[in-house]
Amino acid sequence: MTRSNGFLSGILIGGLIGGALGILYAPVAGKKMRKKIADKTEDVIDDINDFIETKKEKAEELIKEGSHLIKEGRAKAKTIMQDAKKLVS
Repeated sequence: MTRSNGFLSGILIGGLIGGALGILYAPVAGKKMRKKIADKTEDVIDDINDFIETKKEKAEELIKEGSHLIKEGRAKAKTIMQDAKKLVS
């Protein structure tokens, strides 16, 4: 995990903990409290899903880039081998 990913994860986890503590210590009646907790949980799940989707898209992008670089490397290696064969012949 890179430093920026660790930092973002820390912010996300800190936000979750802070939000949960804020809800639990707020002076609200039972039914309202359960509604607040449910709403906050839904928000957190949405944030986590967005975070995961962003990382998934980045991973797919890196895989495509890596695949392209491998194809380029193979083509260059093939050209070098062909040139070497011509020199030897």
